[in-house]
Amino acid sequence: MTGPGGVGKTRLALHVARSAQPPFRDGVWLVPLAELTQPDLLVSTIMSTFGTPGPANAAIAELVKHVGDRQMLLVLDNCEHLALACAGVTTALLRHCPNLRVMATSREPLRIEGEALFPVPPLSLPEPGEGPRPGAAQRYDAVALFVERASMLNPDFAVPEADEQAVIELCRRLDGLPLAIELAAASTRWLPIEALSLQVNSPLTLESGNRTAPSRQQTLRATMDYSYELCSSRARTLWARMSVFRGGADLDAIEHICAGKDLQVDDVWPALAELVDKSVVRLDGRRYRMLETVRHYGEDLLRARGQEHAVRRAYLRHFAGLATAVETGWFGPDQQALLGRVLDDQANVRAALEFCLTEPGQIRVGLRMASALFGFWIGSGRPGEGRHWLGRLLAADDEPAPERVPALWTNGFFAAVGGETSAARALLGQCVQLAPLFHDEASIAHATVSRGVAELFEGRIEEAIAHLEEGVRLERRLGGINPHLADACLKLGLALCYCGQVDRAVAILDEAQALCAGQGEHLLRSWCSVFLGLAALLDERIPDAVVLVKAGLAGKREIETEHGMIWAVEILAWATLAGGDAERAARLLSACETRSDEVGPLLGGSKGLLEWHHRYLGQAREALGRRAFDAAVEHGRRLTIDELVAYALGEKTTEPATTTGPAADLPLTPREREVAQLVASGKSNKDIAAELVIAARTVDSHVEHILMKLNFTSRTQVAVLFAAQQASS
Repeated sequence: MTGPGGVGKTRLALHVARSAQPPFRDGVWLVPLAELTQPDLLVSTIMSTFGTPGPANAAIAELVKHVGDRQMLLVLDNCEHLALACAGVTTALLRHCPNLRVMATSREPLRIEGEALFPVPPLSLPEPGEGPRPGAAQRYDAVALFVERASMLNPDFAVPEADEQAVIELCRRLDGLPLAIELAAASTRWLPIEALSLQVNSPLTLESGNRTAPSRQQTLRATMDYSYELCSSRARTLWARMSVFRGGADLDAIEHICAGKDLQVDDVWPALAELVDKSVVRLDGRRYRMLETVRHYGEDLLRARGQEHAVRRAYLRHFAGLATAVETGWFGPDQQALLGRVLDDQANVRAALEFCLTEPGQIRVGLRMASALFGFWIGSGRPGEGRHWLGRLLAADDEPAPERVPALWTNGFFAAVGGETSAARALLGQCVQLAPLFHDEASIAHATVSRGVAELFEGRIEEAIAHLEEGVRLERRLGGINPHLADACLKLGLALCYCGQVDRAVAILDEAQALCAGQGEHLLRSWCSVFLGLAALLDERIPDAVVLVKAGLAGKREIETEHGMIWAVEILAWATLAGGDAERAARLLSACETRSDEVGPLLGGSKGLLEWHHRYLGQAREALGRRAFDAAVEHGRRLTIDELVAYALGEKTTEPATTTGPAADLPLTPREREVAQLVASGKSNKDIAAELVIAARTVDSHVEHILMKLNFTSRTQVAVLFAAQQASS
């Protein structure tokens, strides 16, 4: 679907997707691309939409393998700025996935074989000179949309028959573009139709200055100009400065970045309220968002004012400060809140790092920022993306600098856990060579531990233990509150478990657990429980192993670390098999194999631990027999992450049901439909989390996706939709 911004491509795509859903047995999947600026993250973004977050550098082959012969519709929304990447990915998918269909929205064609273009037209209007009979104007879509939006914003709004022609003319001046109509409809709160028609007349005829631009783009700019003219001086300033945000922002970020010359801190909130009132900005939960067309218009304003450089520097300072806050605070009671803040602002963090790569003199700021986010990259299961940014930043400036040292060990650690052992050794070696120039003893200690991790995952246990023991010694020597000491103890404990030194493993893991408990930390503490459970299993204390691993799994679900959940379930499966329940163990093991395709290599790709996995899987097959084993494996493969964790913890679960009723024809995943139905019933996010036994932040994310996919702005609209569909069924 092609057409200018604001013509309604996304809305039409969603409508088509809803209508086309039944034939696609494996679902309809929407991939919003407006906020993605890096073409090399396209594949991982699509995989994340499927609920399978892979590494940032995920290959097309991995995506093709995931889709396979599934019967699904993939909707790629807003492709224009990623047209080349979208063309390549789409071509590969269609070539190798026979049952896949792709629908894309873009301002320009992808220009690939088999592409069928549908230029999205403006909303319907009477031909010039043609007047509908009185009372029939709303049978034209443009008029109906204007009246609907104006009525929603102003309950007293009504169009008498005498004003119908004025509304038709107004919509015609707006070229029938949905975005332009919605912005104009907001003005009916303070202007009558006649006055609005007069006010619109002049701004909508402004030239864009680009004579080669399509006429509808010029008209859309005129619509933006008109909305801009209705704003106060402080609101105009804020509109321009808020254009730097990607994926919206909270009030704190807006105040810190946008306040300054011509806009005092005390003026930010009134200006923001004005922009929300004029439908320039939308409040979505705690975040303020702009439509992309509105944001791009704001970027032009910012450049015209000569303020782009200053605002973007303030933007970088703010999100670099967030990274520093994560570095200093993630090993403590604020861990989940800090990691949640970064997750909410992930698009902004990416944009800030991209700015460091393009703005002269900012590479070292980017290195510092990406390194400081170590706790986020690991805690959220995104080491691949951390490696992506660090790799680009390190390659952009190879001069010796203090910021380069921690970036090298951090990137080396990410390479190690990603199975890139040779790259890890090279990066860590560079770190150890460079660190003495800047007296960076901490980075030497961290690099030594990371080298041990690389050897551990490579299966070189003796070398791993030697490096890890030296790393623990160096970490202890640093003193103070040191999260890396706890992490080093964890890795050493795992290595000792692998080589059968259970007593030593328990002692070092107990030390790690005490360090975490003393700081109120949760992420590493959950790993302590899992590895202590592994030690108990090796010591043949099966009941203790089950209790410990389940405690670790419950902790990982609370902080939503999916790769950690898979590790915990895997080890729990081993203990379950040792306890005599081969069928349950087979289900868990097969589910781990399936879900690990979504969150990264099973058991981190560790050669030794993978041998254990296959050994336990073989024991389950031998205990059950082929038919029962195959049935158990098939059951495990069907479990989602949420269902798998609930099943592993022994919570009540049911077979996934076929959705019927009001939610059946909506472009939502099964879990999103379930959440949407509970939202419509009036339950809060906290209540939904308790009922579905998932984290509250997961519910927050589901609700946000539901609103976006349905093009809604409030939970009330979800309730109204379900009530209307229920009444008609």
